[in-house]
Amino acid sequence: MKRSSFVYALVFTLTAMSAVLPAFVPETAAAEEVSNGTKIKEGAKGIFNGVKGAVKDGTNSAKKKAKEITQESYVGEWYFANGKYATMITLESDWDFKITQTKNGGENVWTGTYDEGDEKRTLILHLVSDNGKTSYKDWKLSYIAEKKDYLIVSCDNLKDDPNGYNFANRTLFNYVGK
Repeated sequence: MKRSSFVYALVFTLTAMSAVLPAFVPETAAAEEVSNGTKIKEGAKGIFNGVKGAVKDGTNSAKKKAKEITQESYVGEWYFANGKYATMITLESDWDFKITQTKNGGENVWTGTYDEGDEKRTLILHLVSDNGKTSYKDWKLSYIAEKKDYLIVSCDNLKDDPNGYNFANRTLFNYVGK
């Protein structure tokens, strides 16, 4: 059953229950309570609040599970080689990332955290360190992941490698492990 169908059925059931709820109150109590209606209203309100909380918890749980399943497709170490230069992207399951790029006489290293963007197949990288210097920039990284075989990435902010490769282009990274 689709989640929307389930929610509609749940709302219908609760509405029907609220209409019949007074019928289950004992006769003497019904006369007492109907006169001011507070206990019946409070009871119905309590039922609706409980269901509202359960639906919200279920929706949040479903979103979290979907995010975990999606994350499994891109978590790991990914490698791109361009001649004698290489770029490594590491995406951790705890939402940390590290990008290392070799260059003449050293390497560029970017670290921080990431989360899934609003657009499909987009990660937002929240930089904390740019080559050892504190940085608070956000980068948008678009990706296509295929079962730990490869990751196709494009990122306008990632510096060109020393051979001049522009990572704004779609780039095939191979899975290394993790």
